[in-house]
Amino acid sequence: MFYVQNKFKISKFGEVKKSLPSAEAWNIRSMSTFDVSPIVLEPKCEICELRGVVSYQHKLESLYRLAIEVVALRDLQLVLDTSLSHCLALTQSQFGFIGLTTGDGSALDLVAIQGFKAEPEFYDRFHLIPLRRNIFGNTILENRPVRSHDAANDPSRVGQPPGHPPVRAFLGVPLRVREQTIGMIGVANKSDEYTDEDEQLLVTYASLVAIAIHNANLNEQLSASRQELEHKVSERTHELALAKDDLAQKAEQLHKLLGATVDIQEAERARIAHDMHDGMTQMIVSALFETQCAKESQALGNTDTATDHLEDAQDLLKQIDKEIRGIIYDLRPLILDARGLVPAIEQFASRCQQYSQINCALNVAGDPYRLRTDVEIGIYRLIQEALHNITTHAQATQAEIHLEFSKEKVCISIRDNGIGFDLERFLNAPDEHLGLIGMKERAQYIGGQIDIQSKQDHGTRIVLTVPSGNLP
Repeated sequence: MFYVQNKFKISKFGEVKKSLPSAEAWNIRSMSTFDVSPIVLEPKCEICELRGVVSYQHKLESLYRLAIEVVALRDLQLVLDTSLSHCLALTQSQFGFIGLTTGDGSALDLVAIQGFKAEPEFYDRFHLIPLRRNIFGNTILENRPVRSHDAANDPSRVGQPPGHPPVRAFLGVPLRVREQTIGMIGVANKSDEYTDEDEQLLVTYASLVAIAIHNANLNEQLSASRQELEHKVSERTHELALAKDDLAQKAEQLHKLLGATVDIQEAERARIAHDMHDGMTQMIVSALFETQCAKESQALGNTDTATDHLEDAQDLLKQIDKEIRGIIYDLRPLILDARGLVPAIEQFASRCQQYSQINCALNVAGDPYRLRTDVEIGIYRLIQEALHNITTHAQATQAEIHLEFSKEKVCISIRDNGIGFDLERFLNAPDEHLGLIGMKERAQYIGGQIDIQSKQDHGTRIVLTVPSGNLP
């Protein structure tokens, strides 16, 4: 009687095949002719060994499928959660974590935890763990897998935070990218001890997970850079659009300002022509008439009458001289070139008060100094325009000009107690106040800054600041 068992073997592709054992594969115990005991054939490969090989082969195939799945992911958190789920399944662990080292390498940031539930405060409080010599810390500090079959009594154990489930068995493997340790995977509480096979599977899978994490990080950085670039492009496009609109508005304003300037020039020429025709021309004719009368009176021997006519002619010539000086002053005050800004403004304020009946005061602080000719003319014209607006539109009774000379700048302030205007409306519709636009353009031309403050029924204040670098 024979007891025969077939021997199994694993093919190259993991298939289980039956084959007839060779004679050398059996231990044959012979019996004597009188021994009725059967011959027992014993195969060298036990069935339990076969099952172990099949199980390991199955795990390798599972590892291959899981690796393909996780490497295809691009979202970092999805990579972490999926990888940790795979690790728990491969090692048949109760719970585990994935931790990534901080930038300075002093702590471990637990970016994925699975297998036990805790209050949100637990994760907020304990997700950042300082790296030190303990069961899981050694995995990173020594850059090697760490196994513990009795974590509660392990010499390197340092305790657990409140709310953490007890750890009986532990297996940790480092995550490495290009010889650099970026973190670790830790699994715990397998039903029995972690084996060399578990460690090898987790080490192999961890190398793939590290690459997937690295790629996901690169993908997030690329996505963030792309979003930042798109945001900057959008901002720059918006800025260019605003600049284009602003340039178009400026061009339109300058066009209108140029037209207004031409109109003002023509109006000024007409005024000068009118003044000369109605004033000086008549006075010149009158002076000629008086001199003719004086000549005739002298011929008749009327000396006293001739003298009276000459005196009348002299008075007329004085008035003509005054009119000519006034016209010249309006065109360009000679006192500005001769004596400077303060005397010229003082004289103009006096003339303004004389003709408009507005009390116009001038205050000067600091020691006055000369500026470049074009800057002084610009300041003078701006004050002239401001006082013209006050006398024409403000319905004011008082105006005040304040000049302050300091080492760094000259500050000019013109204030009135008139009716003011709606400043917001001016900002929204500047074309309605070309005079103020002209003042702004003039201030920019001389390198200054102008601030216009106004409120209805509360007057207007214009402040011009010019740097002292405009010295002659």
